[in-house]
Amino acid sequence: MIITSVRRLACTAALSITLAMSACGSTNEQQAAEEKPHGYVAGAEELSEAQPAIAYATRGARRLHLLDLATASEREISLSHGAERVTEDGRFVYVGDGQRRLDIVDVGVWTVDHTDHVHYYRAPARPVGALTLDAPITTVAGFEAHTTIGTADGKVTVLDRRELEAGKVATLATIDSSSSTALAVPYAGQLLVAVGDDPARPANRITAMNERGEPTGALEVPCPAPRGWAVLRGGAVIACEGNLVRVKIEGEKLTATVLGSPRTPVSAGTFGYRPRSNEAAVADRAGIWSVNAAKATLRYLPATGRALVAAASPADGSTVLAIDTSGTLISYDLATGKLLAQKSVSASNLTLDADRAYLAEPAARIIHEIDYRDGLRTARTLRVAGRPDLVVEVGR
Repeated sequence: MIITSVRRLACTAALSITLAMSACGSTNEQQAAEEKPHGYVAGAEELSEAQPAIAYATRGARRLHLLDLATASEREISLSHGAERVTEDGRFVYVGDGQRRLDIVDVGVWTVDHTDHVHYYRAPARPVGALTLDAPITTVAGFEAHTTIGTADGKVTVLDRRELEAGKVATLATIDSSSSTALAVPYAGQLLVAVGDDPARPANRITAMNERGEPTGALEVPCPAPRGWAVLRGGAVIACEGNLVRVKIEGEKLTATVLGSPRTPVSAGTFGYRPRSNEAAVADRAGIWSVNAAKATLRYLPATGRALVAAASPADGSTVLAIDTSGTLISYDLATGKLLAQKSVSASNLTLDADRAYLAEPAARIIHEIDYRDGLRTARTLRVAGRPDLVVEVGR
């Protein structure tokens, strides 16, 4: 009896000590958390403004150049293969060899959008890793927690983007789209996956899935032959053969709105848009498609007498930019189609942020910085070390 009481007393004392230590640990952890300011990111410096940079590569070269737009200084990062295609998601640059290999580079500058406020960060740039897929790579999409890589066999590889931030490549799943289309757009914590019923034919609908490739039941909407996408503040937009689908998160629910086209099929090109905006544009040879995600509107702007290769939206509600086959940059009135300004720069691509547009002139090794709000005035001419055949803007 005495022994039992002593044991109970000892256990009670031990439990009391454990609870006290746990409480103390919780207090210390809480204090440590409280000491970290809002927006704190380990290993990164938070700054008061965006840290944009141009990431470019010479076609076939095993180097990615990073041009700091504030200082005009450059640095290089080695690649495991020759560059043939470059895409970005704001922080990570994905460099493909045109076949099955992909290098992932953390450029060390990025923006985190909380809608009502924005955080800007800088950290050391570094290579993250390389992948070799089972078939040629056709799409890459990165947003928030996920990065997806589509291949020509209709499969989509899902990566943990948070692990990329930690310098690791971690595969979460491989999704079979049951179609010849391989596209999954990360949005609102889910994946908007193009799926079909025949591996030899394009996808015919968009289905919401989780990171393991399991349908969530949150959304399924028709979309014949999905062909391009953009994630805007007012929702994700995905171009289909004859229309465009806008998917929006409302509360905890995904909703889809189908935006029809009058006659012309929506282009299969790449949407051009500036970050944290609601407008995007994509060009076909004869004109421009312009979408406003917040208003759920889609319009087509014919470009009479011009053969266009790319378009982008400044998100001002009144103008749209395009490049024609001669390399001329053009500004159009969005409502009337009137040509407002043009500049001949022999450009091969177009990217823009909230203040400037950037166009590369590879043969001259020049990046043109254009003030698109001031009649396409050239703000700076940036001479670069390599030939900028493949160009994206990061850190916007």
